[in-house]
Amino acid sequence: MLRYTGHPLLDVGVATITAFANKNDPARVTEEDLERTAAYIEREYSKNPMKSLLSVVFPNSGFTQPAFDKQPEKRNAYAQSVLLGWKTSLASADDRCVFFDIPAIARVHRQAIPLIGPEDGFNFFAEGESGLPVSGLALLAIHALPLGSLKCEGRLLLVHADNPGVTYRFAKTTLDANRRYLSLSAQANKYDGAKHPRTQIVDVLLRTEEQRFDYDLCSVTAYHITNYGTKPAVDMYHLPLQMMRFLALATEATYRDVWQRIVRRAWEGQAESPERDEFGLSKQRNVLYEDLFDLPRDARRFLRTYILRLPDMQKKKNDPRATYSLLTETDLVSWSLTTLFLKEVMNVEEYRIEAIRAMADRLADYIDAEHDQRLFRTLLYGGNRGQDYQELRQRLIRADYQVAPRSGPLFTLDEFLAVFENSDNQYTWMLARDLLLIRIIERLYERGAITQLSEVISAPPDTTENDQA
Repeated sequence: MLRYTGHPLLDVGVATITAFANKNDPARVTEEDLERTAAYIEREYSKNPMKSLLSVVFPNSGFTQPAFDKQPEKRNAYAQSVLLGWKTSLASADDRCVFFDIPAIARVHRQAIPLIGPEDGFNFFAEGESGLPVSGLALLAIHALPLGSLKCEGRLLLVHADNPGVTYRFAKTTLDANRRYLSLSAQANKYDGAKHPRTQIVDVLLRTEEQRFDYDLCSVTAYHITNYGTKPAVDMYHLPLQMMRFLALATEATYRDVWQRIVRRAWEGQAESPERDEFGLSKQRNVLYEDLFDLPRDARRFLRTYILRLPDMQKKKNDPRATYSLLTETDLVSWSLTTLFLKEVMNVEEYRIEAIRAMADRLADYIDAEHDQRLFRTLLYGGNRGQDYQELRQRLIRADYQVAPRSGPLFTLDEFLAVFENSDNQYTWMLARDLLLIRIIERLYERGAITQLSEVISAPPDTTENDQA
């Protein structure tokens, strides 16, 4: 009877009903379960604080009409029509539900289903007929939607995934939080909400899916919607398959320690762990979680910020990225996590990753043995212009020429080409330089030699001398 449809709004509602029934498969939901869900919705939606939230989702519906406050019989009749319409037998109905392909009981507009056309918008419905034909089951599912979503920055935040299990677990986690809140806030006039939607998406996903990455990984899309007034809108935040796989692996035992330490340092206000509200949601922003949505486009900036720990001085004071320090956070520079990032997020070939590692290891040994601070400074603070690439190559050639007669070359031509010269647009010589630096710093840190370069690391780029030798 009840099933997932592929439509995000309906599927979150279906998942919410399924979770409310304490089941994990919508096909197992019974009519008794539907009745209990409808009764709970009618009770909570007819009073505050839910009424304040519903004005964002179902404006001008029977639940939010101020006139119905003094006419409870009309509100009750409306509730019966949208919550128990699935009991109506319309086998001979001409219209079919656009979601479940069963007889429709009504044609509805945006006061019943968010983000569809208004009653007078005939051009925005099929065949020029006003309204969207829906069944009673679809109406119940769509009205369960707010309970399986978060109120965030005045909008509704919901998560839909290719795998229904992810949709279900996010909706269940949110439903449980909403029910706890409603049981404690019966007299509240306003429904409290969270902030920072991108932070909430990743934070709730990771906490919900911890130790639950036992299904086929899938992409996830979050919808941040408002159906209010004359400006209904939706912002979509997408985590593609490779990002979900990266997050799943980053939280496993191999990478968990360094990953969690990097995440903790990314909370706004420099808090080791965020302060949480009544829903268990973070009150602070996590800048790393937010930057995940800019990947893989901003992969180099992500690596420089969170792995190389280079501060972003353009950020505000309360932004933790402005306070990162390679000098004091060298222990967070991780080649293993970088390798995972390159493979899963950037799809870099294995041979190129190995070429970078091999070349970086030999350069680290050379810098340690020869105390070549100029080469290290060029790698760390070199510019991004073509002439800066020329300077870097000259430094590398000089270092190679210096040690080759004694112990062999630092790198071969094939290795240099594999590391620096590539036609892939996202893989530039600047990224290659950063990757070499990550491995060099980790190797020097492991042998306790990084302290010898502390003066170079602490020197601001604008005061670094322009070496010509």
